[in-house]
Amino acid sequence: METSQYELRETFPIYRDEQNSAPVKQASALGSSMPLRAYGQALLFVSAALLSTLALQRLFSHPFLFLFFAAVMVSAWFGGTAPGFFAVLLSTIAVDYFFVSPVYSFAINATELSYFAGFVVCSLVASWVSAAKRQSENELKEARNQLQFLVTERTAALQQSTSELQENERHIQLLTEVIPQQGTQQGIQQGANLAIERTAETAGAAPLQQVLAEVVEFTTSVVKCDSCFVYVLENDELVLRASKNPHPEAVDRLKLKMGQGITGWVAEHGQPVTVSRDASHDPRFQLFNDLPEDRFEAFLSVPLLSRGRLVGVINLQHRDPHRYSERQIRIISAVGLLVGAEIEMARLESENSQLSAKLETRKIVERAKGVMQRELRISEEEAYLTLQRESRQRRKSMREVAEAILLNDEIKNTRSKPSAP
Repeated sequence: METSQYELRETFPIYRDEQNSAPVKQASALGSSMPLRAYGQALLFVSAALLSTLALQRLFSHPFLFLFFAAVMVSAWFGGTAPGFFAVLLSTIAVDYFFVSPVYSFAINATELSYFAGFVVCSLVASWVSAAKRQSENELKEARNQLQFLVTERTAALQQSTSELQENERHIQLLTEVIPQQGTQQGIQQGANLAIERTAETAGAAPLQQVLAEVVEFTTSVVKCDSCFVYVLENDELVLRASKNPHPEAVDRLKLKMGQGITGWVAEHGQPVTVSRDASHDPRFQLFNDLPEDRFEAFLSVPLLSRGRLVGVINLQHRDPHRYSERQIRIISAVGLLVGAEIEMARLESENSQLSAKLETRKIVERAKGVMQRELRISEEEAYLTLQRESRQRRKSMREVAEAILLNDEIKNTRSKPSAP
């Protein structure tokens, strides 16, 4: 099975490149034509501004140049900085030749020099502002699209993990086979209840910490031990997420790399490891956080799997030397199969919730910025900096500050509406 997965990963990039070669070439050709279109649009806008200004000039005693500013801003908005500056150049030539004395000449009178220089400077500023505004909106739209894509991707992965819960019955049967009926009926019933509750929750996953706490409780009930750690694989690192004994200084903070220590070795090789005594003398052992459990004698580490993929590692330890029987190893291995998909589902649900919260916060902040721009007559950047400053000074999140602004605006609008007769 491992060889076939490896071969699939090796051949997949070739298949992807062959399928996508034609679209890539088409996208490249389209991208090369975009600059020409942008410059052509700039020329069109400036020409329209010139013809309109020539038609309206007879109504004004001084040169009427505002339409050129509009042409510059529109060119920069649709084409970017370079086409915007190209529109500035064309506008400068047109204004110099048709509207600045002496007319129909590129010479400039000394009296008109300051007026002409002001026009050039204003055109450059208008082009830069318009292009910067357009770029910021494009970046914001791209960020929103990426967040929405991540949310969709995580949701799809979550739904796929949910289907794995149907295998819980098989895992329960495995547990009932390896756990003796005498003296462990409570542990069997607890495992069955855990799987039944999870199967009933197909519409959503329990919080990750709740799932991990149940894993620790269930594991320590079927195999008595002095310590139980649960590590979760996150971004190619094993993060300590749950512990039988309270360790606030280590839980959610202690991180191990693949292959680091006994736990990292188990994660890297996907095989359980048992050490009956002197665990700290094992060549794979590493001291990480000076925990009391680091001095325990016996050590059992088992991988947690979901669909054949590693999702974490569960460690059991004993203070005194302890020989782990084959039955105990099979029990913890069965637990790993039972809860692996559940941990993966809870982790994906947690990530999905975080991404949704980020997207919602971004939307609220954007609405608050719009209110501030409207009420305070400030730019978008100034509104964002103001939100940041208020967040720091009031020691509240930007979302809380933005929600307060939106609430105040809603109350203000409600009061300003005329009451019904």
